[in-house]
Formats: sequence, C-alpha cells, structure tokens
Amino acid sequence: MNVETPDLGAILLLAIVSLVSLFIGWKRDLFSLPSPVPFSSIHLRQILIAFAIYFAVSSFLTPLLRPLFFYPNDPNPFLTQASWLNFLNSFLILLLLSPFFLNSLLRKSLLHRQGGNGLQLAVFAWIISFPVVLFLNQLSDWFLSTVLHIGQLPDQLAVYFLKMTFGYPLYFILTMITIIFFAPMIEETLFRGFLQSFIRTHLGSKQAIWITSLLFSLFHYSPEQKMANLTIVTSLFAFSLFLGLVYEKRGLFASMTLHALFNGINVANLYFLGGTPKYLFYAGSPL
Repeated sequence: MNVETPDLGAILLLAIVSLVSLFIGWKRDLFSLPSPVPFSSIHLRQILIAFAIYFAVSSFLTPLLRPLFFYPNDPNPFLTQASWLNFLNSFLILLLLSPFFLNSLLRKSLLHRQGGNGLQLAVFAWIISFPVVLFLNQLSDWFLSTVLHIGQLPDQLAVYFLKMTFGYPLYFILTMITIIFFAPMIEETLFRGFLQSFIRTHLGSKQAIWITSLLFSLFHYSPEQKMANLTIVTSLFAFSLFLGLVYEKRGLFASMTLHALFNGINVANLYFLGGTPKYLFYAGSPL
C-alpha cells in the first residue's frame, strides 16, 4: 500500500473530534471501573494451557490438514488452502477452548457482568473509540511519510488475504466468518477473559487493562508488515484499551461484540467502499 501523507488540517480536526468523543465518553461514565473488582477464578495454569492450545493448533495441528485441501487442477491452491485452514484453525481453537466454559464458576466470572446492557455499551464504545483510533492511524501515517520518508508499505496480512478472496464467494464467506466471528471470540477469550482477569487479580483493573492492551497489540506484530506495524500496533493498542474497559464493565460477550463490530465495519468498508483499513483484529494465517 502507498503511504499517503495525511493533511495536517485533517489530523487536527480528528484530534478535536477525538477529544470531544472522549469527553462524551467520560460524561457518560464509559471510563469508570466497577467496584468492587469483579470476581475471577483464573489461574496461571489455565492461561498457559489456553495459549498453548492456540499456538499448538496454529503451528502444528492445522498444517497437518493442508493436504486435504490440495486439488491437482485447482487454479488457486494457496487461496483454497489458506481459506479453509484459517477457518478450521479458528474452529478447532474454539472447540478446544470450550471445556473451560463448562466450569460454572469460570463461566459466571467471564461471560457476563450485572448492571446494564452489554450490546448497548459495545455500540457506544465503538462510537467513542472510532475517531480516536482513526486519529492515531492518521498520525502514524503522517509520521511514516513525513518524518521517516516511507512511501510504500505492505498491507496488514489479514487485509491482504481478505482482498484475495473478493472474487471467490465461498472463500470470502469463510474468511469473513473467521475475521468477524471466530477471531473476536478467540482473542477476547485469551486476552480479556484469561489474561486480563488474571492480571487484575494481582495488580488491579487499571493495570490489567494497560498491560493486556500492550500485549494484545504486540501479538499482532508481524515482520512481513515492516514499518506498517507502527500504525497497526498503535491502532490496536488504543482500541484494546476500550475492549478492556468494556470487558471490566459488562464481561466477555460485550467485548466480543465490540471486537466483532470493529472487524465487521472494516470488512464492509474494504468490500463495499473500496477503503483500505490498515488494521483487522485478527492475528493471521496458520500458513
């Protein structure tokens, strides 16, 4: 992708809109944290097992299925294999994580918080966070093009692969399900449900949100994305702070909804309007 130099006037306008947006969120009590601290029954052993499942399936189990999707006369073997393997990778991870939620105490501590409508909060958080993420995105692009004089960067891997599926309805549907539904469920379970809950128990809610957001953004770093990682990691970190807040206030379903909403709108922007989102909340392909 070409790195266009954003107009400083537009960046300033976005900064003002972001400040107004954050002020509205503050007035509507978006940034307050629940008291007392929500109960958590997460242990370090569970976190290690959950992340081990993720990396084991992505690195070892799913690639073993690759020969099942090799067809001698397939004109797009990479697209066929990647679409199905990404889909199966996410499905298998969700399947293997599901026993954690059979524990009633764990399920109660993760999925839902009392006190309000999680869907309504997720939509409100998206409205407040969108101009903030967009401002940081534009500011990062300005820094790359003006200060570092970088004129061209690769797309984020998830964006690049999504574009490849546009002419293939089946592969587009599989990829869309993976990005909009499976990825939010997996990543919110791992980072908010397990990691943030564990850190909160030992350090408190605020520290848990900041540390988890940093780790979540670095999780999406990829060497293939080169300096584009600056924009991606910055955007992810900012939005992850909102995901962490929503999780603390309403639980895992609410943060999954916010995550899915952001991914879904970016996919729609790319497909229908031809826009180029530089970030999708999806860690990438097992290929």
